[in-house]
Amino acid sequence: MNGARRRFFPIGLTMLSNELTSKGHEVRIFDTSFYAQYGTDLDAKRRELGFYKEIKNDVPLQTKTTNPVMDLENIVREFAPALIGISALSIDFSISKDIARLIKEISPDTPIILGGILPTVSPDECIQEDCFDMICVGEGEQALVELSERIENKQGYSNINNLWVKKHGQIKKNPTSSFKTLDSLPVPDWDLFDPQHIWGPLYGRMYRVAPVELSRGCPYRCTYCVNDVLRNVYSGSGKYHRRKASEKAILDMLYLKNKYNIEMFYILDETFLAVAKSEIKILAEKYKQKINTPFFTQTRPETVTEEKAKIVADMGCKVMSMGIENGNEHIRNAVLNRKVSNEQIINAFNILKKYGIQTSSFNMLGVPGETEQTILETIELNRLCKPDSIGVSYFFPYKGTSLRDLAIKEKMINGDEDPNLSNDVPVLKLPSISQSKITNYFVNFVELCKS
Repeated sequence: MNGARRRFFPIGLTMLSNELTSKGHEVRIFDTSFYAQYGTDLDAKRRELGFYKEIKNDVPLQTKTTNPVMDLENIVREFAPALIGISALSIDFSISKDIARLIKEISPDTPIILGGILPTVSPDECIQEDCFDMICVGEGEQALVELSERIENKQGYSNINNLWVKKHGQIKKNPTSSFKTLDSLPVPDWDLFDPQHIWGPLYGRMYRVAPVELSRGCPYRCTYCVNDVLRNVYSGSGKYHRRKASEKAILDMLYLKNKYNIEMFYILDETFLAVAKSEIKILAEKYKQKINTPFFTQTRPETVTEEKAKIVADMGCKVMSMGIENGNEHIRNAVLNRKVSNEQIINAFNILKKYGIQTSSFNMLGVPGETEQTILETIELNRLCKPDSIGVSYFFPYKGTSLRDLAIKEKMINGDEDPNLSNDVPVLKLPSISQSKITNYFVNFVELCKS
């Protein structure tokens, strides 16, 4: 399920469904992504703000006009599942609860498990909801397969690692298990999902895009990012930042390319170039030989070197996105824990452009410590970097992050309730700049950076 209409296959859910089907379990997907009642078209909204170019070969979204409640009721009654799983981000939580409560009315004895980032970073909040029988804390491939097998064999399942199970008012909190190796995951398959997910925009064109993960986790610890929280959740589970072997990565991408007529790969790795040059070179050689398809991805400025840029440009990298986040070095270093200088950032953008790779910048407005001057510094740094496209969002204090704790301590938000999750307005109440002024810079950000 998804709280806003946007294409790209949901990689986490595809992994879970593939793992279950590979073990012989039958799976059905109820996807809220394209119902007219849920959310907005994020791609259209970003084009309005100048983040995306107008699409020349647009493939319009076909929104579903049927009643989602009736559709859900029909699939539950017809399929009669032994287990129902719901995946949720913070922004989706209210929808998740509504759907779970509806399912409980239709099929009160069917156990419901909640997974995803939210129950991982805020498990106590999620398990208290009466509509969820259990939650998954952390990665779910192993736990979900074991849970399904236990249910099928009519065995108890209160002691499965990564699961918090609620029964008769008591909650069993099981530890997280060691990570499943990425090389042991099944070959991805997307036949259960709406085929509209295949389309994605890139610099004025729609492509048949395959999102793929060649690694999981991130080697960095930004204070605003959920990865910092996940490192603590997974403490003792093994190395947090893991990579697929190049052979497995190529096998998966070749299968997707041939089956779904892929025109562009989106490598989802948090920091694609955060690896030794020798490893990138091995992957690039195999990719060029067997896949030979353009791709886009993201990295951090301090990982960019002349040698790596040359390798990935020849490999087929067309666009590399990088986070500027804030143009003030003190805020980046002391508040966001991004220890990179303005000079390094500018140099990274210049190197990528030298090798013909288009660049995109990420920026946040309204972070703790933000002033009008720091926003102007962010705009000026974008002017110096000259990215081909510019993205900007309001800072959001995600649960479990140290910046959320700071925002609550400094009374920038009320810790008793979640702030607005839509990212349509600034969240923090900052002493040094008004929310209305931040909004004005947000709406005009791209134009100001290019002026």
